[in-house]
Amino acid sequence: MVSSSERRTMTAPCLEAECKSDQQIAADFLSYLQSQFEDPVAYEVEPTRLTGGFDARLYRYQLVDQEPRVLRIERPERKEEGLLYQQFVYQTLNQQGLKTPVIHHVCGDKSILGGVFADMDLLPGRTVFELAPELHAKVLGESMATMHEMDVRPIVEACRQSDVPDELYLSPISHQKALDSLEEAHPWASELVGWLRTHLPLDGRDLAVIHGDYHGNNVMFDNGSVSGILDWWFSVSDPAVDLAHTMNVYLVFARQIDPTMLPHFWDQIIDGVLKAYQSIRPLNHEHIQAFRVFHLFGVFIAGATGVGLEFMRKPESQRDYLSFIEQTTGLTLSPSV
Repeated sequence: MVSSSERRTMTAPCLEAECKSDQQIAADFLSYLQSQFEDPVAYEVEPTRLTGGFDARLYRYQLVDQEPRVLRIERPERKEEGLLYQQFVYQTLNQQGLKTPVIHHVCGDKSILGGVFADMDLLPGRTVFELAPELHAKVLGESMATMHEMDVRPIVEACRQSDVPDELYLSPISHQKALDSLEEAHPWASELVGWLRTHLPLDGRDLAVIHGDYHGNNVMFDNGSVSGILDWWFSVSDPAVDLAHTMNVYLVFARQIDPTMLPHFWDQIIDGVLKAYQSIRPLNHEHIQAFRVFHLFGVFIAGATGVGLEFMRKPESQRDYLSFIEQTTGLTLSPSV
């Protein structure tokens, strides 16, 4: 579907990794693997492009006598540290019972494939987005609520023991920092930032494991249950963060990506998600609305400054974001970016 707001930006047209053919990627990756192992290495199944991955190229491949895996190639501007942090996060979440793809190896040499890359597990099954709408909504809502019920203390402790700064992932510190940056960079939006400071839950009383981009293409389903969760933008924050992002994905971004789909279809999905979620834990609609505003404002700023996904930068998309923000907050904004 789509990516999250400020953190998930794309520059554009022909990045080096995007310009390499799939055949060249396969050949270069095999050469790299052969340089890493003493024994001969060969493909049983050559790398095949996977759908999704707005900010990376994803390939399914299999070496002889090994299990299938995924090759993830990041965009050239991404750094090795980002993948190493993701490797640590996935390992930590797996230790707490969340199913994430194990990252076996990270390579920071961009000259090989055009960007830093990782070798990771292939999760079984199909995406939740491929399920029937009713099941899609039920699985998404229930699995999110179950994730939010987890005790975050062991995860926070693991991060601190590994010297991961609190401000990188832990609310309210991370959100306060983001609001300070927005207010400094965009003084025209100071009234909106003030509204957000008042309406966002910044007391840190209800904290949960947050995925950051929870939608049907990032959740795998196999044999009647969730088999894993992909593409994390991990944080520890109020549960409304995930719910807000999910609602924006289905109610705003999906309609911009495919305007031929009837809006009622996406409304039904979200209604089902919220109903399934609420069967496990309560909803705070005021917090969800505030985080929807926060998220869409970040997307608006990114698009207005020339970054973000192409459909998010379109004038009509930008107007949608401002319209929702103004209707929700009662403020009239005069952008100057």
